[in-house]
Amino acid sequence: MPFVLQLISALKQAGWKVEIHDSERLEPPHVTIYKKMRRWRLSLRDRAFLDQGDKWSQIDEAVKDALQDEKNWKLLKAEWNKIHDDNPVEIEEDEDSSEEEEND
Repeated sequence: MPFVLQLISALKQAGWKVEIHDSERLEPPHVTIYKKMRRWRLSLRDRAFLDQGDKWSQIDEAVKDALQDEKNWKLLKAEWNKIHDDNPVEIEEDEDSSEEEEND
């Protein structure tokens, strides 16, 4: 089941929506931002846009604020991990490889 970040009603009425889809498990972890039919895909790993030409200046200030809020950002990452547990946002390193680095 997809996850939709709660935005203030004025943004929803203007056509803004922030969603994690449940059918995108093979793609890099991301959130999809909508303004009516227009969409932007934002990486949950590095906050970079996945599609060429997309930029923050195209996003409403209040939507940007909601996405840059650390509480919301942590929630979005947690929800992605819940929906796509086989493709988590944070990639765990092998304990063996981190031990080797420490010993070098």
